[in-house]
Amino acid sequence: MVGKARRRSAQGRASTRLKSSFETAAERLPDDLLVDILSRVPVKSLCRFKCVSKHWLGLIDHPEHRRKLPQTLVGFFCNNDESVIQFTSVTESSYPLIDTSFAFLPNCGQLELLDCCDGLLLCGCYTQGNEFRYVVFNPATEMWVMLPDSGYNGEVGTTRLGFDRAVSSHFHVFVLLEGNHDSDRYITGAYLYSSTTGRWIYKEKGWDRYIGLHTGGSGAVFLNGYLHLYCYDHDVLCPCVAMVHKEGETWMFFDSPSFVQDAILQQSQGHLHFAGFKSDYGEDDDYDDLSVTRIVVYALKDYDKDEWILKHSIEALHIGEIDDLILIHPDRNTIFFSMGPVMCYNMNRQQAKVVCNDGECEPPYLPYVPLYAELESLHM
Repeated sequence: MVGKARRRSAQGRASTRLKSSFETAAERLPDDLLVDILSRVPVKSLCRFKCVSKHWLGLIDHPEHRRKLPQTLVGFFCNNDESVIQFTSVTESSYPLIDTSFAFLPNCGQLELLDCCDGLLLCGCYTQGNEFRYVVFNPATEMWVMLPDSGYNGEVGTTRLGFDRAVSSHFHVFVLLEGNHDSDRYITGAYLYSSTTGRWIYKEKGWDRYIGLHTGGSGAVFLNGYLHLYCYDHDVLCPCVAMVHKEGETWMFFDSPSFVQDAILQQSQGHLHFAGFKSDYGEDDDYDDLSVTRIVVYALKDYDKDEWILKHSIEALHIGEIDDLILIHPDRNTIFFSMGPVMCYNMNRQQAKVVCNDGECEPPYLPYVPLYAELESLHM
């Protein structure tokens, strides 16, 4: 017993010496080199490094350094009740306010908010010649590009932006077209724009089903080169997730979690996430007012298995009377929702708190992570 106690004590002293040696070595690094190292770590690790010391916390939170470091969610764009774009902050940091008039965009009237993806915004606008055009821009750098006319004047189901800063400096725009089938709306094809080529191409739908955008939910995720959409398969009367490759050559779909209402499809921590409301009716399936409504969050970890894993579930009334689920945090196990004020709920701690008292937002809710890099795909 004495020998074991001595070994444990020796291990403890070695661990303390190792920790002390690390701290001493880190303290010797010049601030410029330390900031350069910190700029290469994931956002989650960067948040943990704030706890190393007051000096590291000061370096990470310094306004001059923040632009060089990995960015995380600072808020979301939405429309107010007059269809005017507004920005709602969900962070306590000193991130600069965003002027949603976007006055740096020339020749544009009132903007139509369409999508936001990894720091870039996609809007529709009418030029001074009353011509409708798409414009993609970066609010953080005020760089922008107006896209050429696609030549299409028919009915559009939805328009989405695809961009992944970790993979490429180029972006993609998906204009999904709709038609009618037995009074249902379904996707018939897409006009696709790539900033690599600077031109539009048209592709017919690649699946052999009548698949349309789901009216009981929302969300679009650009991940691994595919646009993922929350849809409804009218052939089998089931919700699904539909996928369109950025080049339009591959179209796929797979099941989404069943019996979930008012759902949102989002990207978090590198995986697809699906959240919404689900009612539990008990073993006798007695559909009455005694049902319990829960907020459920699923994650898709393996594309090959198409298997959704239940990540979290909580009775909605434990939080309050929720109006809308807004978004899932891209780096943390946190969901945001509206119940008058904007709230966030931490799935790990099972705690909710108010992040903003501005309750005037209306869908779509588009998460915004600032991007300070100057992209070659954005030019006047």
